[in-house]
Amino acid sequence: MKTTISSVCVLIILTFSYCAELPPSFKKCNIKQSDFKKCLSNAVQNAIQQLKDPIPKLGLHSIDPFWMETLTMEVGNASEGLHQIWSNVTVYGLSKPVATDASWISGSVITLDLEVSYDRTLVFASNYEAHGAVLLLPVDVFSSFRCEFVKGGKIKVTYKIQKPKKGNGYFKLISTKVVLEPKRAKYIFTKVFENQNLTDALNSEMYKNWEGAWKFIHGFLNVYDPFFDALLRSILEKVPADQIIDGLD
Repeated sequence: MKTTISSVCVLIILTFSYCAELPPSFKKCNIKQSDFKKCLSNAVQNAIQQLKDPIPKLGLHSIDPFWMETLTMEVGNASEGLHQIWSNVTVYGLSKPVATDASWISGSVITLDLEVSYDRTLVFASNYEAHGAVLLLPVDVFSSFRCEFVKGGKIKVTYKIQKPKKGNGYFKLISTKVVLEPKRAKYIFTKVFENQNLTDALNSEMYKNWEGAWKFIHGFLNVYDPFFDALLRSILEKVPADQIIDGLD
């Protein structure tokens, strides 16, 4: 299975050479304080909630909703497989976490682990196309698609960050990995078959076996890595390290 991003548009944020400052509403923590982990967890959650609105001076767009133009995924081979296109992909609810756990492991390369929990519905909506053949039968599907985290879930992000040699230097983001973990997922296609009863039956079966369907669909969700990468990178490349975290030296 091969996944590509045709266009990330809103997600890949342009970087600038000037020095910027975090908004005063963003909480700053001291790495040497005894409750640093708690402080950092609260600060990250507060920042996520504030990103409901864009922050132009940092080049940050709103994360709720966030949008990608087109994703493509290939399944199978040339003789029997599907070329799938997910367009106008929009995610709702990211700015409404109920809890955030942040872990910071110091070193020349810092590991920042975020576990963001949601108890409200996260919604992934898009248009869907599939073209190819299955069991030697031609497939041409045009439908809208919706995936709901009906009982909430978690988004886990691991960042690897290069520590600057001096506190007034800049952090450098090395890598980003995102994992989405729904508590239960519901999938809704509007028109996969000409017979609407068959489409309804497919939706019902996918809901009953939501974990297996999620494992399949989750295969293209690594496209969120560059989104979360660009989100933090835009801050780290503009704001000096000692304006983000105190006590680095």
